[in-house]
Amino acid sequence: MLISLTIRHIALIDELELSFAPGMTTLTGETGAGKSILIDAIGLIQGERANIQLIRAGCDEAEVIGVFSFEKQGPVAQFLHEQAIEDDHELIIRRTLNREGRGKIWINGRPSPATLLKTLSRLLIDVHGQHHNQKLLEKRYQRDLLDSFASLGRETQALSLHARELRKLQSQRAEIQLAQKNRADRRALLAFQLEEIDQIAPQTDEFNLRHQQLTRLSRQDEWRSVLATQLQHLFDGERNVHDELSQAQQALSRLLALDDSLAPLIEALQSARIQINETAESLRDRLDTTEDDPELLERVQKRLDQLHQLARKHRIPPEQLDDYMTALRHEAATLDNDDALSAHLDERIDAVTQSYDQLALIISAERHTAASALADLVTEAIRQLGMPHGHIEISLTPNNFEPAAGRSEHGIDEISFLISANQGQPPQPLDQIASGGELARVSLAFKTLTAAFDPVETFIFDEVDTGIGGAIAEIVGRHLSRLGQTRQVFCVTHLPQVAAQGQHQIQVQKHHRASGTITTIVPLDAHARIEEIARMIGGVEISAQTRALAIEMLKEPH
Repeated sequence: MLISLTIRHIALIDELELSFAPGMTTLTGETGAGKSILIDAIGLIQGERANIQLIRAGCDEAEVIGVFSFEKQGPVAQFLHEQAIEDDHELIIRRTLNREGRGKIWINGRPSPATLLKTLSRLLIDVHGQHHNQKLLEKRYQRDLLDSFASLGRETQALSLHARELRKLQSQRAEIQLAQKNRADRRALLAFQLEEIDQIAPQTDEFNLRHQQLTRLSRQDEWRSVLATQLQHLFDGERNVHDELSQAQQALSRLLALDDSLAPLIEALQSARIQINETAESLRDRLDTTEDDPELLERVQKRLDQLHQLARKHRIPPEQLDDYMTALRHEAATLDNDDALSAHLDERIDAVTQSYDQLALIISAERHTAASALADLVTEAIRQLGMPHGHIEISLTPNNFEPAAGRSEHGIDEISFLISANQGQPPQPLDQIASGGELARVSLAFKTLTAAFDPVETFIFDEVDTGIGGAIAEIVGRHLSRLGQTRQVFCVTHLPQVAAQGQHQIQVQKHHRASGTITTIVPLDAHARIEEIARMIGGVEISAQTRALAIEMLKEPH
């Protein structure tokens, strides 16, 4: 529910703050006073496109702030939770405009895009005006109205989820089926390639290891010579490093009695002797265990040739054989798994299809029942609204979807609202025979009858009573007043019969001052309401008769 509205520098409004109550509030005032400005301001906090022409002349910036209350477990609370917007059970929407076109939007203090605000506003406010009547001609809107009346929100949401999941599964299966056309040939090729590779049986990183081995074998004599020379130098020769370190250690040890600071140096020499001894042992082992094999070089070269030939055949560098073999085996496994995946997808598609069909039949049955009841109620309402021979039918026909196109997110029904405006005339679609005035009355009837099932708490009716008067105007007012018993309703009207039906009334006034023209919006008390209703009845000059009639109209139970 809209609790308060703050408007600064919008059109003719300089600055005002309004507080609102539940029930039906009527907005009245002379033509041109600026009632549409209030609707424009509310449109800004609904995320509608900003128009810098709304900024008051002489001002660089404008601002609108709307404060809303909402149910703790309702759709607004859920939306704010999904968007990670803190709410504290209150919603504050603030929007600014500036002449550079760089306006900003905040939702509970968090900067937000207009698209997010638009989505949120659909849960907060429903504006119903003359140009909004055209929505009733849209098939989607007709379906939503019927589903709302039938309280099928959860069911249709679940059906939509089934349909989207079904499309996703069918798309996955189609991709697999498309791949299956070439799968047999590809699998045969992979089997041949892997068999050929397995015959050669490359080992992990074998090419690099064999290449290193070939390099070493080609320089085997140099390798043995260097190792033997260094072994002689370090340990086995007549003058070797090991013996010289031993002599140095002994010489320094004889000086310990004279200089005990030599102890660490002696220990370092001892450690070096041990390391040289270990190094010499390792060199000796390498020389002793390396056998002379004249044919080994030839065998390594032959193995490298095999690996090179295999790599050339598959058009890859030999260093990439490991990765290539892994990729081939993975692809072969994937092809084998696709058959199992396809079977699993078939089972899942069958299960989701069955769930969809069962739920779609339930929804269709509920729609048929609700369609009959809603058509009867709307027929009764439009007859009260000045269409004595009007008749509404809601037609449901199977949509006959094509299997290739999948099942619709909206179920198996094509829904159409039909009207017979005159006696003896067969029902036809609304867009074919309904005039503007007839469409307005039908739209009002649908709105007031389905609003109780709509989660939106605030409804705005912008001059929906245009073109009617007398007793019909009073009936329109009663419809809106009845809606105000369960929802917050704002109604912009020029008709006293409608204005008198509201629980609250505010007047839009225009004032001409030296500094410029301004519009103010004033809540009316009981006395002021009498004067305003009397003005709406009789014009500028208010007589005792018009004042008495206004008092009588306001006394009538609403």
